[in-house]
Amino acid sequence: MTNSGAVIRWAWWGRTSTDDLQDPTLSLPRQLANCRGALPTGAVVVAHFFDVESGRKDLDVRGRGTAHEKFAIPIPRDGGIQDLLTEATRSDRRFEGVICESIDRIARRTYFGTKIEHELERVGVVLAAADEPIQTGHKRATTILTRRVKQSVAEWYAIEALEKSWDGFKEHTRQGFNVGRPPYGYRAEHIPHPVPARRDQGKSKTRLLPDPVRAPVVRHIYDLYLSTGFGLRQIRDALNADPARYPPPTPPDPARAIGKWSTASIWEILRNPKYTGHMVWNRRARKSAGNRTNPPSEWVWSPEPVHPPIVSLGEYQTVARRAASNARSRRSDPDGVDRPGRDYLYRGLVRCGLCGQRMSGNARGTGRRYYSCFVHKQQPSKIPPDHPPTVNLPEPNLHDALTNWLSHALFGPDRVDYWRQCLRKAKTNANKISIPERLAEIDTEIADLERRLNRQILNLETDDLTSTARTQIVARIGDLETAITARKDAAAVLRAEHDQRPQDIEDIESALQRLPELGEQLRDLPQRTVRRLYDALDLRISYDPADRTLDIELTLTAAIGQITTMEDDQVRVCSVP
Repeated sequence: MTNSGAVIRWAWWGRTSTDDLQDPTLSLPRQLANCRGALPTGAVVVAHFFDVESGRKDLDVRGRGTAHEKFAIPIPRDGGIQDLLTEATRSDRRFEGVICESIDRIARRTYFGTKIEHELERVGVVLAAADEPIQTGHKRATTILTRRVKQSVAEWYAIEALEKSWDGFKEHTRQGFNVGRPPYGYRAEHIPHPVPARRDQGKSKTRLLPDPVRAPVVRHIYDLYLSTGFGLRQIRDALNADPARYPPPTPPDPARAIGKWSTASIWEILRNPKYTGHMVWNRRARKSAGNRTNPPSEWVWSPEPVHPPIVSLGEYQTVARRAASNARSRRSDPDGVDRPGRDYLYRGLVRCGLCGQRMSGNARGTGRRYYSCFVHKQQPSKIPPDHPPTVNLPEPNLHDALTNWLSHALFGPDRVDYWRQCLRKAKTNANKISIPERLAEIDTEIADLERRLNRQILNLETDDLTSTARTQIVARIGDLETAITARKDAAAVLRAEHDQRPQDIEDIESALQRLPELGEQLRDLPQRTVRRLYDALDLRISYDPADRTLDIELTLTAAIGQITTMEDDQVRVCSVP
């Protein structure tokens, strides 16, 4: 049906958002009154559909909220947008037209607004707006043009408002003001609002100050996680054993409080970057389904610390690295029993030295387990030309090679002498080439090449050049530019080598001496214990199939935590100062 002037039975559609600072108990009745006033004589509203939600949501998630139940709206509700669209498709629907106050009440995104309009039109239902002329004939081109312009303006307005709000929150964060409840361990310091009108309304901004009782609890949680190797459950049990000393957090809704620590509340503290003294905003997409966490790349940080820190930035980053390591490795069984038949000890630790892709564990029919790089599963552009179709590294070979080296280089009685020889050899090789002298030579070569390049460019300005000569000069310019680029690249490589000069044995001797002398015992430790050791060392392995060598990277730092003692044939993870 296209002649809306002939429509007698109408459904009313209303929408408002509490984020617009509108009162649904006032806004929705006003919308209904305006729609009734715009209808032709004799037309009646026979059904009422409305939602209290944002019009920018995707259509498939709209109309499923319960925000309208929080308000005493004096209008009988037949449902939301999904109910309206469903009834419109039925043969026994109660209406032939839908009217709203303005077309942006249908949706704040043009795509979804036109989609709803198309779906209604497809089943013969007219969509009208009270602020547009109610169509009485078949000519609708001008009406459509006006509506599309209004929809575009409404979407532009919404996007502009979001962009300005985003910029405002970024500046708010940069200045160190907190958004929302202070995290556990902090209390709010209320600052009078800088805008006089809002200050007169009693509004304020908040900064974070350490809570004298709860801030030490946060510090204790980080110490347990980083220095003792405790997991979330062990930390939870330790805190719950003394609730007076370690008061549990209170949720936003006190009715949901359980009066004790949970692993979720502990993990929330460990992953909250505000404890570093930086203000951080946009960690959560609060308007999306499930209140999901945004990726860290989308977080907004203050450039510098703006409130007293409880933990260091390095400690927070260490927690993040440990969490990522745990995520990429399979969790141990809850009973603590090793499952060598299905757990891959080096899961997530091995990369292919040819393409850099992580090698995945797989078992063959013989029962032997491998770490494999399946090049055919990668994008063609990422496949090196000399990469074989598959690269396979047997786990027994990897384990024997790695534990043999670790038993000698890290956990053997002669480890200090071993590293002294390695570092001495590395320094000898490094000193064979004087990097500063070579860099000076390259700089001289670059300056000479640039002088030649400038002369060739000046030659091009000569008026009596033949076409052949001009072609030769252009080719010469290209050769000179290539030579300059090659020498700049070589200089960058040399500078990187110079920045990574070998350490002195004194730099690592104290850390080495604090490690236990496991020796041959390392091969006999339970798989779960060995994996904890690898995670503590932040172990990373690269396998080069061409010469069948392993490139091993590990870290000895206080923040990561290292293996220091043996207790009952089990490794205990402690801090290495």
